[in-house]
Amino acid sequence: MVLAVGLALLVVVGLTEGVGKADNWASVLGTSLAIIGGIIALVTSRRRRRAVEAAPAMPEQLVQSATVLAGIVSEQWRREAEARALGDPEPMPVPWRLTDPAVMDHPQVIAPGGQLAFSGRSDQMTPLVGQFRRLKRRRLVITGGPGSGKTTLAVQLLLELLTHPQPGEPVPVLFSLVGWDPQSQPRVQDWLTARLALDYPALRSFGVNTAGALVERGMILPILDGLDEVSDHYRAEIVTRLNASLAADTGLILTSRSTEFSATVTASDVLTAAAVIAPEPLSAAEAAAYLRTAVPPSLSASWSPVLAALETDDAATLAQLVSRPLGLWLVRSVHIDGRLDPTPLIDGTYPSVDALQAHLFDELIPAVIRSRPPVAADPLRPDRSYRPEDVRRWLGYLARQMTAAGTRDWQWWHLARHTASTSLFRLLFRLLFGLVTGLAAGLTGLLLGLTARLTAGLTGLLVGLLFGLVTGLGGGLTALTAEPTHANLRLRGRGVELRNTLARAGLVSGLGAGLGVWQSAGRLAGLMFGLVVLGPVIGLSKFVSSPSVAQRASTPMASLRGDRTLSAAHAVTFGLALGLILGLVFGLQGELVFGLVAGLTAGQTMGLRDRAWPAFLIATFWLACRCRLPLRLMGFLQDAYRLGLLRIVGSSYQFRHAELQDHLARDSRTQ
Repeated sequence: MVLAVGLALLVVVGLTEGVGKADNWASVLGTSLAIIGGIIALVTSRRRRRAVEAAPAMPEQLVQSATVLAGIVSEQWRREAEARALGDPEPMPVPWRLTDPAVMDHPQVIAPGGQLAFSGRSDQMTPLVGQFRRLKRRRLVITGGPGSGKTTLAVQLLLELLTHPQPGEPVPVLFSLVGWDPQSQPRVQDWLTARLALDYPALRSFGVNTAGALVERGMILPILDGLDEVSDHYRAEIVTRLNASLAADTGLILTSRSTEFSATVTASDVLTAAAVIAPEPLSAAEAAAYLRTAVPPSLSASWSPVLAALETDDAATLAQLVSRPLGLWLVRSVHIDGRLDPTPLIDGTYPSVDALQAHLFDELIPAVIRSRPPVAADPLRPDRSYRPEDVRRWLGYLARQMTAAGTRDWQWWHLARHTASTSLFRLLFRLLFGLVTGLAAGLTGLLLGLTARLTAGLTGLLVGLLFGLVTGLGGGLTALTAEPTHANLRLRGRGVELRNTLARAGLVSGLGAGLGVWQSAGRLAGLMFGLVVLGPVIGLSKFVSSPSVAQRASTPMASLRGDRTLSAAHAVTFGLALGLILGLVFGLQGELVFGLVAGLTAGQTMGLRDRAWPAFLIATFWLACRCRLPLRLMGFLQDAYRLGLLRIVGSSYQFRHAELQDHLARDSRTQ
């Protein structure tokens, strides 16, 4: 209505007082309408966002989102189980039993009628899951020593629950406990919601509050891995917060080392209604039987003496090592899959368990490289071949960096902030950030000045460079805290979403910007330009930022690609928008090319400066120049995962075993 009245006023002024007077009125009216349009766009955007966030999720949406989540989690952990060879040739037969009653709640609280019983083997999951489902609140704590198979059992339980679900059963999702600060997020639901939204962005397509609704309504079975890996002063508070915030009908699976869990219970309380189990050591005969199934016929001659020594209790050191799943896995990976002579396992070369385990860790990287050479188009084989010393050095650097940060999770967007602990890198990052900003500002100033005279253009370049360097040195490090974003360029099945996005974001933004161009250029064509060109450009930028149901589980590589794609998309759209605006303004003065180049340069800077990917790129290049990490870091980490040295948990990489991280962090050869 305001626009129509304004246009009518301009026509009347033009007819009665002349074109010059109408042009002055157009400038005043354009400025006023631009301000009004901006206010309307801001208010509309906030109201829409608040309405969407406040809108309760419909039951049908939650059921559908839970189904999608179950499929994603199942696919994710089946791939992980294949990469870890958990069932090749058979799962390890680790026996599990109830542990010390002093670390558990009263039996009548845990099990119906107080008849508490929980025992079984990890190669027979159906009975174990049945016992878990019979617990009153379906709460279980898996304890054990280092390398005892706690996380492996949690993954096996997750897969069994997803493979044979019961109606209305919550979706099991595994989370690493490292990263939960119970002081800043006292309710575990708040932390679970944030992690669920980050690790599974497909849930956003059902609404921005879907992750929170799933958690709050008990439709998620949280599997919390690694209480022992949390800082000492947080463990007791975590158990206290779990007891205080979990609803009575919310199940839970928690893993922790036995010693740390006992100390936590002593310092706080038991985990309400949770059964606590621990593994029993594998006997030498059980370990020998498992190894016998893994030894190929071609190696049976060299392995016969070793297996015989195990079965007759003549290899005490080896028997003690393979009584844990970690030792059994190391022996298999190094001496069976890696084709290393097994004789030193029993001939006294390594007289203690610690010495034997250190030997196996030392030989692990060369062994997995030998046993898994690159094979084209094989998702379980690396894409490239590597030298063992390079892999050891690169993984050792990451292990030391993670240990110094007190974490077991490696997330690509944290690499720059971890690297920023060195003052030289912080200075380099500030300079690069300022240089990019300065080049954009300087080029814009140059082009703007050249429309007047050469000296003005050079002055604009100098001022822009100085502005960029000051900006970079003053606040460039803020880019180190950027979180990853996601992009979705799929068009199929998203016609309604595209139409709505263009109609809302595109129309409002295009109208406001078009009025601004009209005011600057003094021509009605500016308004049409905003509505016809600029609005759709901004609307498309919003569209590619919205996730869809078709998105799969977020992996580290997928998360990086999503942020990189969205960074490029925003750089192009912002650059196009500003370029077309300045191009139109300068075009009226005969300098169309200047406007386009200036706008594209400034727009690309705006699109990239607040993204996580550019900071990661700078950190990777810096570390590669210092031979700390490879230039193709993400490709290498994916290959390390395929080699069985790393594992993937959501959008994070972890070492296959925490003990492997600790060993590499201490290894002097990785310094």
